[in-house]
Amino acid sequence: MECPFCGWKTEGGERDTYEMMLHVETMHSEDESPFVVKDDAGKGRDSSPSPSAAKTEEPLYAECEVEGCGELILLDQLDYHLELHSDETGEQPNSHEKSKASSSAPFPSASSSNRDREHHHHHRSSRDHEATAHQSKAVSFWKNLFRMPVSSPSAQRVAKRCSDSNSGRAETSRLKRLGKSDLGRYAHEEQMPAWLETMLRRDGQAVRSKGVVSILAWLLEQSPISKYSYLCHPCVQHVSKVKGEGGFCGYRNIQMLCSYVIHNRVQGYEHLGNDIPSIFQIQDFIEEAWDKGFNSSGRIETGGIKRTRKYIGTPEAIAMFRLLKFPCEAQGFKHDEPKAAETLLLDYVEQYFKSGLPFPNPLQYTQPQQHVQVTDLAPLYFQHRGHSLTIIGFEKLYNGNRQLIVFDPYFHDASSITKLVGKNKNLPPHHPSPDSALRIYRRGTKYLRPYREFEVVK
Repeated sequence: MECPFCGWKTEGGERDTYEMMLHVETMHSEDESPFVVKDDAGKGRDSSPSPSAAKTEEPLYAECEVEGCGELILLDQLDYHLELHSDETGEQPNSHEKSKASSSAPFPSASSSNRDREHHHHHRSSRDHEATAHQSKAVSFWKNLFRMPVSSPSAQRVAKRCSDSNSGRAETSRLKRLGKSDLGRYAHEEQMPAWLETMLRRDGQAVRSKGVVSILAWLLEQSPISKYSYLCHPCVQHVSKVKGEGGFCGYRNIQMLCSYVIHNRVQGYEHLGNDIPSIFQIQDFIEEAWDKGFNSSGRIETGGIKRTRKYIGTPEAIAMFRLLKFPCEAQGFKHDEPKAAETLLLDYVEQYFKSGLPFPNPLQYTQPQQHVQVTDLAPLYFQHRGHSLTIIGFEKLYNGNRQLIVFDPYFHDASSITKLVGKNKNLPPHHPSPDSALRIYRRGTKYLRPYREFEVVK
């Protein structure tokens, strides 16, 4: 077994799992390890853990085994996450084949064209039985091993640092450097690997899809379970990760919001030029914002983000937006009761999209929209513990359930979606399975229920 943090390997044998757990807890634990017992002098010495010492209320995480993903996912969400990878392909495997299909779904590289991605989607090779068994063993291992204390996103940081940006001065006396629970596995990285920087600077930095919002409006109109829905401005691009990039979801969501800012010439757009900013430009903007007193405590808490893979969140997005004079505000939703924060979030998002003005028929196809309203509104930056997404719409079902419509940087659009972009009046009269096509964009109770805290920036 190989340590995911430093590459250390066990010698092999029946004690592999124990040895790896011991290594991770003693060498990579942020907090005091339950595997270390202190003597009278306060110094620690290695010891076997007692059952009570190893207990914790922090949630378990597992590493996604899909090639090119590698994200750490809440254990409760892992099966759902793998199902969404399967939906990326645009195919509908049966339950027996779903795991195998999802494990072989590839991620495009930064230089992949739409044609290349379609080729990968339709001609990917399937893994054999041995590879599938290996994946199951690996997933099972990480399910049992990872207990990563990914903290609540940043509600206290947002409140504190928004106040800081208004005054232009940082209160530094009580600040401390954040760790892996907030900044990810590369929390202490001084510089990303040269190969990754080269890849991100070469031939574009992301997988980008234009025109998808309009296709989603067409699909929602045909959904038999959808009572009504709202969508953001159709200009918003879906920006998703490329293979091996690490945890840049915060940057990808900023890029999606910037696609709206540029297209609609929102106040401050002139700072961006004619295209969405790169990851490196966003890092420069955030560091400059800190220099000028916007949420400047972020530099102390992160140790600086330039040319690193450290996670960024709501406070960093706000700092950049305020530097560039984008009109914005943040809103947090927190409650200890199950589903309470979810209800507050959904109420807010529904009212937000109801406030928008209808956008003229974005598809220009002959069938009038009956229960789908495309608006002139910007998307929302959306943060929960460990991940951020872009909310592009809201939907209510006939059964009374409500859910978000999102662009998730973890996933890219299926070729069955992108091939419809630009067809306008030439769209087929019906989609064979609209709800299957929409699944990757819908986030309802199944996704939201593990969380008790959310943040949005509009």
